[in-house]
Amino acid sequence: MNWYLAIKFFHIIAVITMIGGVFSRQLLRRAAKKTDDVKLVASLTQIAGRLDRLMVIPGSNATLVLGIPLALIARIPIFGFLQGASQNWLLASNVLLVSSLTLVFAVFVPHNRKLALILQAAQAEGRITPELRAAMEDKNVAIAHHFEEAAIIVITALMVLKPF
Repeated sequence: MNWYLAIKFFHIIAVITMIGGVFSRQLLRRAAKKTDDVKLVASLTQIAGRLDRLMVIPGSNATLVLGIPLALIARIPIFGFLQGASQNWLLASNVLLVSSLTLVFAVFVPHNRKLALILQAAQAEGRITPELRAAMEDKNVAIAHHFEEAAIIVITALMVLKPF
């Protein structure tokens, strides 16, 4: 059995799972922002949370856990020029990945906790409150999600094209 191919296969499956979860979650978030039905917002938010727990988090963790041994087996320099290598595409990917992970703890987790409380209050009132609308349209969170999406696309391009 070729361990490199086995690890690479599962790494790709993990990436597909993560990307599918991220972009599906974003579609749900966009749909939730467009409705005036608080019950629908609550349902879509709950499904988005499930996508995070079932696809995004396990997919991203597995991508990282499998990616490290994959790079080591293939002798791809993880730290690029920092370790004296001429290939830097994986280093660039790692910088984007760490930046995205930072957003999880700096932006997404605090926002989701705040949103859950605001959504609960809106459900008690039976309507979309101004606070809920503002939380769903938070510009900082939108920018963070756009960065996350762009980073995923760039990382994928770097992994496939290996341009430098």
